[in-house]
Amino acid sequence: MSITRVRYKETKQDTYKAVEVSTQNKKIKRFDSGDFVKDWYDATKYILTELPNELHHSNSSTVDHFIMDGDAYDSAYLEFDEVSEQPYLSYENAFDGIELFVKAGTKPTWNELRELCGD
Repeated sequence: MSITRVRYKETKQDTYKAVEVSTQNKKIKRFDSGDFVKDWYDATKYILTELPNELHHSNSSTVDHFIMDGDAYDSAYLEFDEVSEQPYLSYENAFDGIELFVKAGTKPTWNELRELCGD
């Protein structure tokens, strides 16, 4: 089991510090570049590539509270085209995509988001 947390001063989205991923054996990986979009992206990539044996993953309530405490970020869902199998970002409520975040009011493509995050 693993859990993702957002470290920030509650009710103040602009006090963002880091995204942390912790595992059942108490291992904590901290992503603290100062850019929530990049840190969330990097944490998600870490979970998918470095924790493949973790059977369950969830977000702590700090994730929801961080997003609800401000309006600086919008959800973007990584999905795959059924025909071409190419990845793309969807900005509609998707239940089968991987949730990522972008700066509010922006809608980068998958490749643009990867570039913004240095991937």
